[in-house]
Parts: sequence; structure tokens; C-alpha cells
Amino acid sequence: MRIYPITIFIGAFLLFQVEPMIAKYILPWFGGSAAVWTTCLLFFQLLLLAGYTYAHVVESRLTSRTQVIVHLALLVSCVMLAAWLAMVWKSPILPGAGWKPRQPDFPISQILLLLLVSIGLPYFVLSTTGPLLQAWFARTHEASPYRLYSLSNLGSLLALVTYPFVVEPRLSLRTQAAVWFALFVLFTIAMGLCAWVLWNASAVSSRENIEKDVRAKAVPITVGTYLLWIGLAACASLMLLASTERMTEDISPIPFLWIVPLAIYLISFVICFDNERWYRRGFFHPLLAVAIPMGLIWIADRNRAELFLTRISSEPAQTTLLMQISSICVLLFAICMVCHGELVRMKPHKRNLTAFYLMVSIGGVLGGVVGAVIAPTLFLGNWELLIAISMCTVLLFIVVMRDEASWIHERKPVVAIAVATGTLALAELIGVIGATRTYNLAAMVLIVAFGILVLRGNRISVLSRPGVLLQFSVLAGIFVIAAVEVAAAVNEYRSALMVTRSFYGVLRVASDRATTPEWLGYELWNGEILHGMQFSAPDKRYAPTTYYCPGSGIGLLLANHPNRSEPDPKDWGLRVGVVGLGTGTVAVWGLTGDYIRYYEINPAIIEIATASNGYFTFVHDSAAKVEIIPGDGRLSMEHEVASGNAQNFDVLVIDAFSGDAIPVHLLTREAMRIYLNELKPDGVLAIHITNRYLDLVPITGELARAFNLRGGWISYVPKGNVCTESDWVLLSRSTKVLRQPEIAARLKSLNSPTRVRLWTDDYSNLFQILR
Repeated sequence: MRIYPITIFIGAFLLFQVEPMIAKYILPWFGGSAAVWTTCLLFFQLLLLAGYTYAHVVESRLTSRTQVIVHLALLVSCVMLAAWLAMVWKSPILPGAGWKPRQPDFPISQILLLLLVSIGLPYFVLSTTGPLLQAWFARTHEASPYRLYSLSNLGSLLALVTYPFVVEPRLSLRTQAAVWFALFVLFTIAMGLCAWVLWNASAVSSRENIEKDVRAKAVPITVGTYLLWIGLAACASLMLLASTERMTEDISPIPFLWIVPLAIYLISFVICFDNERWYRRGFFHPLLAVAIPMGLIWIADRNRAELFLTRISSEPAQTTLLMQISSICVLLFAICMVCHGELVRMKPHKRNLTAFYLMVSIGGVLGGVVGAVIAPTLFLGNWELLIAISMCTVLLFIVVMRDEASWIHERKPVVAIAVATGTLALAELIGVIGATRTYNLAAMVLIVAFGILVLRGNRISVLSRPGVLLQFSVLAGIFVIAAVEVAAAVNEYRSALMVTRSFYGVLRVASDRATTPEWLGYELWNGEILHGMQFSAPDKRYAPTTYYCPGSGIGLLLANHPNRSEPDPKDWGLRVGVVGLGTGTVAVWGLTGDYIRYYEINPAIIEIATASNGYFTFVHDSAAKVEIIPGDGRLSMEHEVASGNAQNFDVLVIDAFSGDAIPVHLLTREAMRIYLNELKPDGVLAIHITNRYLDLVPITGELARAFNLRGGWISYVPKGNVCTESDWVLLSRSTKVLRQPEIAARLKSLNSPTRVRLWTDDYSNLFQILR
């Protein structure tokens, strides 16, 4: 009996160890966006569905020995393919440099194709392990196979936990891939031993026993049950993707932030499938009832929540970050436990276990498709989290209503009154904190409805029909949740002049709500982060704003560059490269004879900044010659250097942001080599490191020491509302530019008490630089 659990454990470990590995490897190829991981999750779910379908088909259609022959042939083919790729790519699963996309026009399809070619077959084979080996186990053993599913998720969880703390810091990506392939060969051998056990078992007698057991215990599965299996699995899957998106909205997407929600998702599987007694409705349903309003308060009125935390905390930024992540994690755990716990309560007889897992897998894929494909296409905002919460509350209501022994049919008045009181408290709590008419209106409607229901005529109906009141209270709670969600979605974009969403996130243009027309301006927002602002008044239209004001690091550099002091204006010209377009504010510093070359991966940004009748005209109004290169800035510059077309910039500005942070792949040793190859010997690298949650000075300090660069950082705290607090790092191989008095007087040393390890494409660690 030991070989089955050991093989399942190894297979699950390899299955989830390769996920963050391959995602981290291709992350720099697609702009370092959090959507890269979301798309990877969709791929993994699609392959899991394919694997579960394969397991269901071969188990239900083929004899035991035929299954052994087919599956072992598939495993051997997988090993041979990986060995051949190791010779072609120098790695068994990591694609070669030739697969790097020059211009990711369709990132989702390109990522899916890349993953299919690199790890598609081995991942597919590994995904069949859980349901297939459980079915083999059921053929040869009398014990229940469902606990093996819990063991499978435990192996997956161990893989996720060890990756950021053990594997990632110690092994390069190529070494990780080599070790992974060696373990895959070991897994193939273990599968051979499991197949040998099945081959030698009495397949006929085993089948006869199963059929007899089915006739004795199996219960027909209704269409409604199938739909609930799919719906509950889809809800948990969508919640996983939505939580990951929310967590990485303002922080660079890294494996740890991917792994936390995925680990919570798997923990719920481990708990629920290990034993039915671990999932108790009496505990997890109240937990969900508390987690949802707490999460909605944060989602619906984030600014108010942040203001409250700022007042009570000595370190508001870090406290806000931890509170945000913690509230989302608790909500994710509650929803996953309820969805997976109810799945376990409805699990079928073991004869139908492959069909059960197939429905769960279909639900996972549906949730992934909604989160990774449909939502970015149809929805203007990040509403997936709200949709997942709605799905969970509705599905849970249906499940408990179908179960006549559940608490919602409870006849005790005290229970009904308790739930009714809690629903009213929820409405009032959200109404007070939300402080909007929508919230308060929802609370008032509920109060009136309860008054009518409870005090009908001259008698109190609570005592006569408590079950009805209980069900009404739950429906009222769902109504409150729906009202808050609609209000949150509408309120977020009510004042927006334009909203667009793409693979790279949600962008909205809004008015700055100036008190007088002369100070009216337009702002570009990505989530909660301002990415540029321009005044509409003609006399202020070309003024540098936000992070690019005269007192900022980039303003001081471009205004006081030695070329600007040349006697002949013809020699004033600068070649400036900018990674990240935004509103194009850097272009205001361009003079006649200057050349500014922007690198921008997001087509939506390019459209906003260059539209002929748009809100921002920095690019069009610039006196410099401006050119925009579509595609990832690092890959574009890497191609330029490799083709002998280095740009010889006087200034190279790294200003690409994903939410509130520069993508990690733009702050690594490998990226720095590319930057220096694009700069003149006395050129200056300007890195925008403004961040609410992360202190990036130590990282840039390590890069400066590694490449023997001079420079420092400039922190700017402006007065008034035109400019924004900003931090810029200025680095150069020469002191020619940085010794200018206006610049040198403001430079601060990059030496920091926080010691960090140099970031590379193989290693990064955000824990050390949390503010």
C-alpha cells in the first residue's frame, strides 16, 4: 500500500514545484505583469482538466493491463522528449532564448503556447496521477481512496512552501529545472512499480467486487449535483485568481505573493479531503459571515480604511499592506473552506470518483477562464473578487436549502433572532463605514422589511415561523452584500472620464476635481496609483507635474545636464531613453534637438498618451523628437544591443511600473548590463523608486556596487498639490554629470543599514525591503 501514496505525493510535489519555476522564468518576457501568473494558472487548470479527463476515460473504458501499457508509454515518451529538449535548449523544460517574444501582441495566447511547448506533456502526465492512482488503488484495495487526494494536496502544498524559502534562494532556474527532471525520472520509476502492482492484481475479481459494491451503495447522481460540484469548484478557483490579482496590485509580482493564495487554496483541500469531521458548518459558515463584510469594507472604501490605519499605526504603509493582504487571505480561506467542504459533503461513492474529480476540474477551469480571459475582456474594473463573493453566498444558500438537515431549516426562535440581528448589524456596519447613500439605503430597506415581517398584524411571527425568518435573514444578508458590491464597483469609476482594461491592468483617466477652472487637470490612474497628471489650462498645460517636477531627481538631471550649458544651442541636444510611457510627462523636458525614445509594453498606455484628441498632450507638444517603441523595454533594448544598434543615450530613465512598483526584472544584474550597454560612457541611469511599501534604495545600492557606479538618490517632498513626493536614483560610470552643483547638492548616499543580496533573474526577495 505504500507505493501508491509515495508516488502520488511525488507527483503532486513535482506538479506544483514547476508552476512558480516556469512562471518566474517567463515573467520578464511579458513585462513583469501580475497577469502573467494569472495566465499561467489558467494553463495549469486547463492541463489539470485534460489530465482528469484522461484518467476518467481510461479508467472507465480500458482494462487494468491496457491502462498500464498506455500510461507507461506516455511516461517514457515524456522522459525522452525532455531529454531531447535538454540538448536543444540546454534545459529539459525551460525554453531557449529564441522563444522570447519581441512584441507580445497577444500575451495570453503567446504564454499558453510557450507553456504548452515547454512543459505541456510532462505537466499533463503529472496531472493524471491523483485520480488515476486513486482509481488503481480502489481496484486493488478495500480502503477508501479519498484520503489519497488529501495527501496529493499536501505534496502540492509542500512544493509551494519550499519554493520561495528553500529552492528559489539557493538554486538558479536552470539548476532547478535539472533537479526537477531528475525527480521526474524517479517519479516515472515509482509509477512503474504502481503499474506492476496493478498488472499482477486480479483485475477480474477486482472489477466484480467493484460492481457488487456499486450495486449495493452507489446512488444516482443528479444534474443539480453535477452543477453544484462545478459551481463550488469554479467559485474557489475564481477567488484564488482574484485574490492573487488584488495582492499583487501595488507590489511587484513575485513567486511568494503567487504562492500565498495558492497555498491557502491547497490547505483547504488538504483539510476537507483528509476527513469529513474537519469541516464543520458551525464554525466555517460564521467565519465566512465575518470575513465577507470585513473584506468588503476594505474593498469598497479602501481610502477610509487606510486613513484609519494611518491614525492608529506608527508605520502606516507597512500596516496597511499587511492588513490588506491579511483580510484577503482570511476571506480566501473562508470561501475555499466552504466551497471545498461542501464538495466533500457531496462526494460520491468511490466508483464515481474520477467523474467527481473531472467535475471539480471543469469548475476550476471555468473559474480560471472567467478570471484570466473573460474578466479582462468584459469588465472595466477588477470585479472578479466581488463576483467570487457573490457566487459563494448564492451557492452556499442553495446548498443549505437543499439539505433539510442544515441550519437554515432550524426551527428554534433564538437561532432565527440571532441571524436576523447579525444581518441588521452587518447592514448598519457597512452603512456607517461606507458613509454613502447606497449603503445607508440598503440598511434602511432591511430595517423596514424586518419590521413588516416580524410585526405582522398583532402577533410576532418570529415565534410561530422561525425557519422562514431565518431564511429571510440570510437572503437579506445576500442583498446587503450585493448592494455593497454594486456600490463599490460604481463608486470606483463614477468620476472617471475614461476607463480601459487590458492584459496589463485597469487604467482610468479622471479629473483632479480642482476648485477653480484654471487648476483643472486630468490624471491617469492604475488601480490606486497615480501615473501622471496634466493641466488643461493653456498657460499650465506644458508644466511638469507629479514625479517629474523641477525639484525631482529626473527634473534636476534633465534641467542641469552639462549639455544644457554648452555655448552653442546646437550642442544642447540630449538622447534620452525612457522605459515606461505613462502620460509622457518626461517629454516636457525635451528641447529642440533632443531625441526621446520611449519603450512601452501596454498598447492602451500608448493610445492614452498619444491620442490626437486625448486628455494628455505631453508627447505631441514636446519640442524634442519623440519615438515610441512598442514592447517590453528590457527585451527591446536587449535586441538593440545584440543587433549592434545600441542607442548611446545620455540619459536612460527606468520608469515602468506595475501598480506601485517597478517590475522586479528591471532591477536585476542582467537588466543593469543591458542598460549600461545602451548608455554613453558618461551617460546617467535614472531609476524611479517611489514606493509606499518597499524601500528600493538598498537594491539599487547593491547594483551600483556590483557595477562600480557613482551616484546616489534624491528624495523630493514638494509643497502644494502640483507635484508629488518622489524618489529617484541617479547612477553613472562617470562623475561628469552628477558633479553638477544643482545635482550633487541633493544626492544622498546609497549606503543603507539594510543589507540585501544582489537581485538577479534567478533571485529576488521583497521581505528584506518592506518599509
